[in-house]
Amino acid sequence: MIPGVERRQLEPHSDPRGTLTEIWRASVQPLTPQQLIVTASAAGALRGMHVHIRQADLCHVVSGRAFMALVDLRTDTQPKDTFWLTNGDSLLIPPGVAHGYTTEEGVVMLYLLTHESAGTDEFGFSHSDPDAAIAWPVARPTLSDRDRTAGSLRAARDLVRARLGGGTR
Repeated sequence: MIPGVERRQLEPHSDPRGTLTEIWRASVQPLTPQQLIVTASAAGALRGMHVHIRQADLCHVVSGRAFMALVDLRTDTQPKDTFWLTNGDSLLIPPGVAHGYTTEEGVVMLYLLTHESAGTDEFGFSHSDPDAAIAWPVARPTLSDRDRTAGSLRAARDLVRARLGGGTR
């Protein structure tokens, strides 16, 4: 796992009425959410690759299944990770780690953001950049205009490293 990324399977508490699932607790993941967002993505949608300089994202799969890709732009080696997230999975993504996901069946995601999203801290690169070499399970994804015209991984990495102070790990 990439340093700073935390993946957890959340445990629902059930009784005859249904379930209660705790998404976040300050004593476990000490971050201060400033905004909550819910996304509903149709089958075949791909969101990403996005990266933030200041903002951390805590995402939670409310329903469905998503193929998640991460690329650490903070380092020379740019480690990456890919995996499936399903109902009840939670993922903390620190600043400087690019992230994106696609879904074959549809997915609803809840995001807790440490900064209000205004577009000034949102950067990215093309999901199909050959330097990232991500093996997406959806051959022809549905993309936003911004994601369709995103630049290179190299340019995103250079921007992140310049804004975070560079350095190698």
